[in-house]
Amino acid sequence: MEYVIGCDVGSQAVKAVLLSAQGTILGEAGAAYDIQYPRPAWAEQEAEAWVEGVIQAIAALIRKTGVQGKSIRAIGLDAQVDGFVAIDANGNVLHPAIIWMDRRAVEQVKAIAARYNPSRLFEISGLNLDAYHVAPKIRWFADTQPDLFDKSHYFLLPGSYVAYYLTGELGVDYSNASSTLLMDVRARQWSAELCDCFRIPIEKLPPIYPADKIIGRLRREIAEQTGLSPGIEVILGCGDEHAASLGAGVVSPGLVCDIAGTAEPVCAASREPLFDHTGLVETHCHADPDLWLLENPGFVSGGNYRWLRDQFAPDLVQKAAQLGLDVYDLLNQEAESVPPGSDGLVMLPCLSGAMTPSWNALARGVFLGFTLAHRRSHFVRAVLEASAYALRDITDRMQAMGLALKQIRAVGGGARSPLWRQIKADVTGLPVALLQTVETTALGAGLLALAGKGYVASLSEAVEACVRVVEIREPDPSTAECYQAYYQLYRSTYFALQPVFEQASRIEA
Repeated sequence: MEYVIGCDVGSQAVKAVLLSAQGTILGEAGAAYDIQYPRPAWAEQEAEAWVEGVIQAIAALIRKTGVQGKSIRAIGLDAQVDGFVAIDANGNVLHPAIIWMDRRAVEQVKAIAARYNPSRLFEISGLNLDAYHVAPKIRWFADTQPDLFDKSHYFLLPGSYVAYYLTGELGVDYSNASSTLLMDVRARQWSAELCDCFRIPIEKLPPIYPADKIIGRLRREIAEQTGLSPGIEVILGCGDEHAASLGAGVVSPGLVCDIAGTAEPVCAASREPLFDHTGLVETHCHADPDLWLLENPGFVSGGNYRWLRDQFAPDLVQKAAQLGLDVYDLLNQEAESVPPGSDGLVMLPCLSGAMTPSWNALARGVFLGFTLAHRRSHFVRAVLEASAYALRDITDRMQAMGLALKQIRAVGGGARSPLWRQIKADVTGLPVALLQTVETTALGAGLLALAGKGYVASLSEAVEACVRVVEIREPDPSTAECYQAYYQLYRSTYFALQPVFEQASRIEA
């Protein structure tokens, strides 16, 4: 038997899966690491933590499955996007990695917007001018650490750094590069104009390749620590949201990948680079080099549910622990007792700013319409419905861009809730499918390994062999009128509160 490994280098952990050459998932393992928050709006990690996580996760996977390391033929990677680390000419890391959730580069964004037309940047990159992306973060690094900036030989995204550490070879795939604000998303190459705009030397960016490229071979030192054979092939890989979409089988127009984790990115495949000039949906390259990925990078979703659990349901947390149950199953049971629309209770799910209905870092969470008659169960259902309203913002916009959407594929931890899947189907008017595995990100990395190694002729063939729909929730027509009314109330509330959010921000400052 021959096998491949898919490694997902996420925000807080590495997840590794073992796949047979035929695409069957045979085991999984993981290793966690921390995020550091040295100042407000800052978020950092040590780059070494990523590679240590990969080493630990692969070693644990081999122990857990009992396979021989020599039977594993390739490793496929994916990693968190929109972060970077600088290395010198000898490959030494010069600073802690600045990761995707870091917002320190707000002033750099303002300075760029004052000198360049953001619409022009969008036209080239398909991205909003926002501190979320890599280019403003590198500009901050240059402005505040000029000596280290000058000493930097390359700026590497997390996945590129891991691939470099494992193999000694440099590269970044189309999908990761398209998330930086430095790439021409149509041409799939670094943009000299964008690099000039941010004053980032283009020669300090790694070469761009397809995600299924064999970037190099595993160094002996790493092989010895993992139990793998030296010299096995490492596939460059893609961004985590792109891998999740691939693992969900979103490789043809009409399918949507809804990734319900702490945040909820929403992605759809397109055969051409479509552009949303409202800025709600960004345009990226897909892991499949023949496609593009239209994406909203993620409103807070599961994070809101966790907040509600922690603040308002300590009794259920204790009860679940005593009974050996998942506390979210108990919360979902409460929500099921409440009718659609939560008896007039509507939530804005903006506990960490808003990515829908528009991008607004000043937006805050709101519950509208609660009375003495509302119980905890109403608030639980309102949280679930709020994520569905935000999802509809995005699917409606994608359809306005010209995509004929046919099905949402729910992945991530939130996809395990039948009630949440049904609410999303009812609110969006689209069928919501459950897959054989909801953790599709590492699977997507494994599919890249299968394609890169030649076990399948294409990524589409890998998806056909490995991705299985096990249930579909159809929209319930009896809820359509109710949810249409409350969806419009959700949007009216959000836009009416824009000046209030600004006022609150000034008071907080």
